[in-house]
Amino acid sequence: MTTTENTTGYKSFLAIAALVEGQRVKISGAGVDVAAAADGAIGVATADVALGSIVTVKLWSAPGTFLVRANAAIAAGARLFPTAGGNVDDAGTTAIGLVALESAAAAGNVIEATRVEIGA
Repeated sequence: MTTTENTTGYKSFLAIAALVEGQRVKISGAGVDVAAAADGAIGVATADVALGSIVTVKLWSAPGTFLVRANAAIAAGARLFPTAGGNVDDAGTTAIGLVALESAAAAGNVIEATRVEIGA
């Protein structure tokens, strides 16, 4: 087995569940699955894909902003927290180091977010 380094911040994986754009994903077995609130997510799905398809994930190490899926209405400028189903919300117990750059009117909206220092 040859180990390689990813320098783009995007990586393709087998989707072991149906995924939608902006969902947080985690490594699970031979691919990626939807990240629950307490799971260590590796990044976000960049497109809607069916179970068994190949999905491109924007890894948290990638440059730029991220498109994330809201769990409920979110105000621009809010610190984001992980929720069930791979979504984010503006309330929770452990912030994930992202801030909403725009508001979400309702659950399922995809919004742009950027990194922020956890202690800030």
